Amino acid sequence: MNQRDRIIFDLKGYIVKPAVLSASEVEELKEFVLRQRNEPESLPPHQRSLPGGAFARLIDHPAVMDVLHDVIDSKTERIRLESTFLSYRQQGEGEWSPHAGGRTTNPNYAYNFYDGRIYAGMTRVVWELAEVLEGKGGTCFIPGSHKANYNIRNSIETSLDKKDSGIWESYSCPPGSLVVFSEAVRHSADFWNNPHNPRIAIFCAYNHINVRHHKPSFAPEVIEGLTPEHQRFFNEVYHPQFDRWEEQEQQQKYFKAANKLLGNKIDRGLKTKIKSIVKRFG
Repeated sequence: MNQRDRIIFDLKGYIVKPAVLSASEVEELKEFVLRQRNEPESLPPHQRSLPGGAFARLIDHPAVMDVLHDVIDSKTERIRLESTFLSYRQQGEGEWSPHAGGRTTNPNYAYNFYDGRIYAGMTRVVWELAEVLEGKGGTCFIPGSHKANYNIRNSIETSLDKKDSGIWESYSCPPGSLVVFSEAVRHSADFWNNPHNPRIAIFCAYNHINVRHHKPSFAPEVIEGLTPEHQRFFNEVYHPQFDRWEEQEQQQKYFKAANKLLGNKIDRGLKTKIKSIVKRFG
């Protein structure tokens, strides 16, 4: 993200990026996810549910990774995608259900800022495939609530959760827009009141590799149908230090093999070159 976007995300707990997808991309995705919803048997097994099929290329879309690298981890291999679902709502459908918000020690919902960067915990990415009008059914937020010091989750006497409390805000955006928010910000679904089109939105929950909120529920055949580059977003939970240990072990194997091949007659300069190659390609 650029510095302006970082400041907005840190200040509000969410950011809206309008019209990230082209009109043709939006139409293709809409057609596909509605087919998944209404006629899944018409698709191959590995495309019958998200994140399979046409949606897969959005898993690591540059606009998504641009944000996630700043708020979860700068390394792609440390970012997991642990939940995806389609939100489809006709006129009048929906609910008002505020949740999250405020400080917590739970790593899934904790929002922190340390040493010049954001650590947002679980982060929601929403692809809006139809027009959203402000106050007409898009996701609603209490901006800044991800850093609230008071307990706003159970503060009945202050009536913060009432929709007309004056502190909730939403957004307008064209089809193909991207909404990204920290799970730590207090947010709510709303009733869809846009008479021009239904809500068609794909919700994704990204998290750090060493924590998990959702119970695993992806169909194995769907994950197996993804490319290796996309499959890595569905690794099991573990601490990245194990990657470092594996890299070190691999480097030692290369050094031993090189020493054996050259009869232990490797000068310091050649060892430095080997080390550089191992770090780059090993």
